Parts: sequence; structure tokens; C-alpha cells
Amino acid sequence: MRAEVAVVGAGIIGTLAAYELARRGLSVLLLDAGKEGAATLASAGMLAPYPEGLSGELLEAGLFGLAYYQELLAELKEGGFSVEAGFAGTHVVALSEGEKAAWRAEEPLPYPVRGGRGARRFPGGYVNPKALREALLAALRGMGVPLVQAEAEGVAEGRVILREGAVEARFVLLAVGAWGGRFGLGVRPLKGEALLLEGEAPPGPLFAGDGYLLPREGGVYVGATSREGWAGGVDLFGLRWFADYAHERFPLLEGARFLGVLWGYRPLGELFVGEVGEGIYAATGHGRNGVLLAPWTAKRLLGLMGVEG
Repeated sequence: MRAEVAVVGAGIIGTLAAYELARRGLSVLLLDAGKEGAATLASAGMLAPYPEGLSGELLEAGLFGLAYYQELLAELKEGGFSVEAGFAGTHVVALSEGEKAAWRAEEPLPYPVRGGRGARRFPGGYVNPKALREALLAALRGMGVPLVQAEAEGVAEGRVILREGAVEARFVLLAVGAWGGRFGLGVRPLKGEALLLEGEAPPGPLFAGDGYLLPREGGVYVGATSREGWAGGVDLFGLRWFADYAHERFPLLEGARFLGVLWGYRPLGELFVGEVGEGIYAATGHGRNGVLLAPWTAKRLLGLMGVEG
């Protein structure tokens, strides 16, 4: 198999980079190992640069992503691919008078929160990462970009080594998330768990204390835990935390019907987007902001490859 660019990893970062590369006329091959625990399939899709505490260049990157997604989703919709999203802002709830004063949380609560003293609204929103990935993959198929289900066992200049053979490529892009350590990247897994409930959701992402809510497919996404290591699945500790958090904080969720759980490995480590070898590029260490920073990451990678524009 041959391509100008071989993208290893078909999460949001990999598929978005492949989409932008293909739009510029490059031949792209997308490889995905189908690993259980891939972050994209469990992610909240939060677009909240200010509540996430970003600053400097990363804040600019987050704001770029927020604007980019509104244009991308309109473009995908014209092509027949509709993706759940909202851009009405994000809210942070003050749970004490001290927080209210410190955060200037003077707006009324947009959603009932027990103990809430007011809220502050920031520019932001959310996008359903699983739906976005499916739309991008469908668009890529229409552009002639193949998705090959195969696990990369190694990379070298101009090659991705597979168990069944190899892919020859001018450029190789590693967008493998928490599995970056297998390729010598400084990243480790941080498992996140989330709960899906049937019930009324806030109008957009709502941060309150140690967790948050946002709309998801007609219900409510409740997130999220953070635990290091490769232990998979959602365990009793996570379920108990979500049950207590939702019940104690949100009156509208008392007695809400259980719809399901999600879990995935966030790539924890220093954020890195750059060249790691001759013609080999990597994007890693995005933590819980992979969806938010994916547009900036793709733009940066295209610039490094000399194909931006």
C-alpha cells in the first residue's frame, strides 16, 4: 500500500488531519487498530477553553477550534452529514459565596443546581465526538480516502510497519492517543468514565464542582472521573461517584433513568505536535482537550508538512 500521507489513528485528531490533508489534494491512507478505550468514542466533546483554564497560545488554539467547528459542521451538513453540537456557551456554577465573588458568577443559573449561587457564561459549546468522527469518515470515503483496520507495529522513514506488510508514505502522522508510549512518545493513559442518563439536559456544558453536564443524544452526559492506568471499563467506584454527584447536585436528575456508561483513555503527558523523525510527525499529550485542540493540531501539522493552504 502507498500514499503520500499515512495517518496512524482514526480518532478526532487523526480523522480531522486526514480530512484537511485530503481537501488539499494529497493522497491519504487512514490506519486504525480499533483499540478498546479509544478516547474519541467516550469523550464529552467539550469546547470550553476558558473553564478548562487554558491560557496563552493554548487559549488561542482553543478559540480557533471553537470557530473552526462551526464552519466545519456547516460544511459537513451541506454534504449530508449532520452532527449534534451546540455553541450557545458554557456555564460555570458558583457553589459558594467565595466562588461567586471570585468568578464574577452573577448570571442566573441556566439549569437547576442544588447549592448554586449563580453562574458565569463563557464562549464555548460542545460537539458529539462519535458523531463527528462518523461524519468525517463518511466524508473521507467520498473523497477516496481508505480506512484500513490494522495495527501499526512500528514506523520508520517513509514506512508504517504492519503485521501483514507495510505502508509506503512520504509522511507518517502518529495520532495514537494514549498508546503513544509504544512509539516512544511521552504519554501515559488517564482513564475517564462518564454516565449517560435520560433526562433534561442543560442548554450547553455546565460545570458545577468536580463534574459537569452537557447534552448528548436527547439525554444527559455526566462526567467525568480521572484515574491513571490501563484498567478498563467502568467499575463500582465510578458508578457510585456519578450517582452521588448527579443526585446531590441536580434536582432534575433525581430518579433519572440509566442509559449507559462510557469510558476511554485520555493521553496524559506534555502536549507535543511536531516532527519526531525524518518525515514522521506526532500529535500527543492533549489530555482532556483533544477535541477542542484538534483543529489547531491539524493546522499545525499541515504547516510543518508544508501543505498548509
